[in-house]
Amino acid sequence: MWPECRARAVLRLPVTVAASFQRVAVRVLWVIKGLGPGGAETLLDAAARAHDRSRFHIECAYVLPWKDHLVGRLEGAGVRTSCLSLKHTDWLWPWRLGKLIREGEWDVVHVHSPLPASVARAAVRSMRGRRPKVVTTEHNAWGTFGSLTRAANRVTFRWNDAVFAVSDETLLSMQGAGTAGAVVLRHGIDVAHTASMAAERDAVRAELGIGADEFVVGTVANFRVQKDYPNFLRAAQVLLQQRPDVRFVVVGQGPLEADTRALAADLGVHDRVLFTGFRPDAVRVMSAFDVFTLASSWEGLPVALMEALALGLPVVATAVGGVAEELTDGTDAVLVPPKDAAGLAAAWVRVLDDPALRASLAATSVAKAPTYDVSRAQRVVEETYLRLLSLTDEPAATPEPSTPKQRRSTGLDIRPATPDDRAAILGLLRRSLGWDDDPRYEQLFRWKHELNAFGPSPAWVATDGDRVVGVRMFMRWEFVRGGQVLRAVRAVDTATDPDYQGRGLFTA
Repeated sequence: MWPECRARAVLRLPVTVAASFQRVAVRVLWVIKGLGPGGAETLLDAAARAHDRSRFHIECAYVLPWKDHLVGRLEGAGVRTSCLSLKHTDWLWPWRLGKLIREGEWDVVHVHSPLPASVARAAVRSMRGRRPKVVTTEHNAWGTFGSLTRAANRVTFRWNDAVFAVSDETLLSMQGAGTAGAVVLRHGIDVAHTASMAAERDAVRAELGIGADEFVVGTVANFRVQKDYPNFLRAAQVLLQQRPDVRFVVVGQGPLEADTRALAADLGVHDRVLFTGFRPDAVRVMSAFDVFTLASSWEGLPVALMEALALGLPVVATAVGGVAEELTDGTDAVLVPPKDAAGLAAAWVRVLDDPALRASLAATSVAKAPTYDVSRAQRVVEETYLRLLSLTDEPAATPEPSTPKQRRSTGLDIRPATPDDRAAILGLLRRSLGWDDDPRYEQLFRWKHELNAFGPSPAWVATDGDRVVGVRMFMRWEFVRGGQVLRAVRAVDTATDPDYQGRGLFTA
């Protein structure tokens, strides 16, 4: 059914033959779930083109045979690929991955997806004698993983030799053995090549049937829960009631595509929203946008965002994950709370009605884009490989900080909560968690935080004067292990006032 994948999985160059060639390069195996058009995969494509071929021989193994969109691009960049599955659902892929690792004479195994990463770490751990070094890049916060994947990832994480996280939020989500030495590394794109696509604007608009003077709001995101297309489409509905001439362009594919198209029809916006499906030239299509938008519920550091900056596009996005870490509302972008369709529509109106703001945001995008050039990140990764293998005398390369704005002084006070804060905390949590008009929430709050048999919950608040603008609640727990009572707290309720989101109140 997938003849190319089958060939790649079976027809491999025997190590005995490969050994007959002089080993002049470090052998690196990348491992990832799929090579579809997602963010992590696109980062690998950029890294493949930026890697030093004279020093590193890189191959890539992937699990899902139907996600092979980037296979040709990787192989064109000198990175050989191997599909680990011979059919749609192939339970033998872990065995094949283990065999590939044990027999491949790899110097480094670099994993990019949590479940295949768990298998790869275990395979390396099982080897006798010389073992390859294991490097992990976490592209998403651990809370977004399925329970079994999260458990397997956590159990095997101690077997890493180096760990990168793509954002501060991702780093902070990592807990347990093996996470202490992790560092944030902003991965990147080919900024110069991406910027050159801006010249395609008129041609792309003509191809898509969009007039030169039409205002276009565009997004590039696969159809998954994370990307919150219902939020995007409901915001489009609100905007079109005020500005019926605005056009929307959606680039992407995924399991929720049919549901998303159906929702657009139900909301009556389908005639103003152009769904392009998967586009291998997504960056070129983005050149037709006037504003780039992400309506996501959560994010790492989206590749499409970096591409939008390189194209010089004004950005309107939800203040989540790496987006809020990297961009400042009103300076680098217009940021709004997640799941706030009216707020997103209002942000679009603000940018549409203010040409000076659009020009300022566009100029800031161009100035900020070089921060995300792939050559910087790839240099750090390759020097990490060499350091782990003791092949360099140079000190470890330090990932360049992205100077996220929320680290600056906000003028807010962070302090332990007091009983006098209760009403303000309840109100903030109600709004954040969607319990605005439900009287049962106060009962739930009392049960969790005041009547808990293990004790009341400690809490911290962020205040601006007398106003509580952020809260984090820690629920008390007790466990018995070996006859000993272990007392702990767990962060269970966190909320930030929409006016203060994106300032990193809980990541400083």
